[in-house]
Amino acid sequence: MSRVFAICPEPVRSVTAGVGTRMTNLAGVLANAGHVVTLAVPNDPQDAAGVPEGVTVVRAVPERLGRQADGHDLVLLHGHLGNHYLEQRDDLPVVIDLYDPFLIDNLHYYTELGLQPYLTDHATWRLQMARGDLFLCSSSEQRSYYLGWLTALGRVSPAVVADDPGLERLIVEVPFGVPAGEPPPAPPRTEVFPDLAGAAELLYFGGIYDWYDPLVVLDALPAVLAQHPSARVVFVEHPHPELTPQSAAAQTRAEAARRAWLGSHVVFAPWRPAANRFALPQVCDLAVVTHRPGLETLLSLRTRLVDLLWLGLPVVVTEGGTMASIVREIGAGEVVPAQDPAALAAAVNTFLGDGERGSRAGEAGRRWAVNRTWGRVARPLLEFAARPWRDRHRGECSVDLGAPAVGEPRLARLRRWARRVRRGP
Repeated sequence: MSRVFAICPEPVRSVTAGVGTRMTNLAGVLANAGHVVTLAVPNDPQDAAGVPEGVTVVRAVPERLGRQADGHDLVLLHGHLGNHYLEQRDDLPVVIDLYDPFLIDNLHYYTELGLQPYLTDHATWRLQMARGDLFLCSSSEQRSYYLGWLTALGRVSPAVVADDPGLERLIVEVPFGVPAGEPPPAPPRTEVFPDLAGAAELLYFGGIYDWYDPLVVLDALPAVLAQHPSARVVFVEHPHPELTPQSAAAQTRAEAARRAWLGSHVVFAPWRPAANRFALPQVCDLAVVTHRPGLETLLSLRTRLVDLLWLGLPVVVTEGGTMASIVREIGAGEVVPAQDPAALAAAVNTFLGDGERGSRAGEAGRRWAVNRTWGRVARPLLEFAARPWRDRHRGECSVDLGAPAVGEPRLARLRRWARRVRRGP
């Protein structure tokens, strides 16, 4: 069995977002398989919650990550924090988790944050795709996209393809998983929403990121309220607002207030601790997940939809991306055109008015999700951990621009690299 050093870039506390949830679950799967797992987190380990049994939690110290990996057989990392490890050593097999295409996500913050996040993300992907031995992604769409990056960086070479025609030893699909077994019992509605009228219909949206389209839900709401006057839309506040711009959430809150719906037909609920993170959707009647067309939509797995299908909640989702195709294929809900409030309202009213249809959709989602447990989806990672390898062709053709050295401006490093390329060998 292997000793695994996993580097999680987001805090792991009682309230944890998607990256933290994924990394703790992958760590748990590895530990359950008999591997010795150390999980390095950016927060105080004493605050860590929901960490599976058998996983040791330590605080990640950026300038010492290389030393912290001493005594381990392989490294699993995601996001920017892992750059520090890669800059400090290059002797252990490395698994790069690319399930969250954060470079694409962060394109939405350009008007607020400027160009620097893009430059940082781009340098991070170049470094990590040049140095990794195995890459994880969430879908076939993502795999094709990342293969383009890997080809551009020289990681898909004649020698690699000769050894591994399907490139299954280079990049594999490990999507977001669900817990094993049945969902926990749903709490009483009055426990989750003490002021809720008994007959109210609840539409679960979840957290708002800037690539979602919550405003189309508000535009559809008058037509929904005409048939279901007590309906409520449930949004969820972000657990780490200091890490992520909140312009779309702020716009949604302001628009709901302008229409005099805030606190009545539009509710912002706090993000739930990991131990009861399913409570909000479990007491809702229908999930409504809307996003705008774009590259992020094409590449995202929409991990909340994985959870919602496991819970058996029928969903209405806008067109685009892997999960929308799955919802349509298995009959777990309805897919509507993006930015079309009339079509959205019609779909919502159909489900709210037809409980039997909602039950059928929910059962279809549960049947699909039963084979998506973390233990099942992580099998390619378990195979690697059982027999870790280094990509022996990694340095033959790779174009490694690297990441900025500590204290060195990124643009200066890129200009220096460009001058070297122009001069030639």
